[in-house]
Amino acid sequence: MTKLILNRRGLLAWAFAFAAAPALARISATSTTTIQVADRDVELTVIRPDAAKGVVIFSHGAGGWPTHYQTLLDLWAAAGFMIVAPLHVDSMKHPKRDQYNLQSAFPARLADLAAATTWAAKAAPGLPMASAGHSYGSLMSMIRAGAFQGMIPAQDPTTKAALCFSSPGVIKGLVGPTSYQGLTKPMMMITGDQDVVPGLVPDWHEHLYPFDTSPAGQKYLWQGKGVNHGLAYHPEVPAFAEAAALSVAFLKAKVLGDAAAEATLAKQGSTEFAEWKTR
Repeated sequence: MTKLILNRRGLLAWAFAFAAAPALARISATSTTTIQVADRDVELTVIRPDAAKGVVIFSHGAGGWPTHYQTLLDLWAAAGFMIVAPLHVDSMKHPKRDQYNLQSAFPARLADLAAATTWAAKAAPGLPMASAGHSYGSLMSMIRAGAFQGMIPAQDPTTKAALCFSSPGVIKGLVGPTSYQGLTKPMMMITGDQDVVPGLVPDWHEHLYPFDTSPAGQKYLWQGKGVNHGLAYHPEVPAFAEAAALSVAFLKAKVLGDAAAEATLAKQGSTEFAEWKTR
């Protein structure tokens, strides 16, 4: 198995061979558009392949921004997914970031994603959708897929699956034993045994909580060896290619109903890069 892939085209080809895809889709240039959410302007980063088959609504991590994850998003777009990613108010790139903290950004994030979904439904009518995110954004994607039902009314019925890079951990006052019981839709968690965030997630095992406590069935865990919190935006890390390829397989299987991708997930096991679990 190739351990390090730096060339973007090479990474795309490797990921697609791994995920049993027949060819690479041509990706249009990344563009941006602005939508209105309440009294705010929200910038959406959009990557649209020539013949989109599905949509991924992507939520970046705290302080992050969509193009920070360009390689990962390009892989999903090459698999046939239109990517729609709002710039949240807690982003270091947001002009009003000093007016928000992580707590006050919470409802704004959910509103951003709801509006992005409405926009995507008009821009690509009839296409199936997934919710994906990194860190804080992964919490958003799980909420949209059914987590925190009865507590946070932000579930999205169009979300067919949740793809999560590094959940935000066990947040005191928010996450409890039943928080993920409503997460019955397919979910993949990608994390690592060095995935800690000082002051927020001191123990990497906390990232496993959604996987361990959500209802069994179509739940997948890729636990990288020596992998830290930034894997989603570090394609130069040797384990990135495997994790990214499995994320492609998950999206194709659970959103598009692709039988070959489903078979890829079914035969996957632990590797030199990661422990692999399903439940």
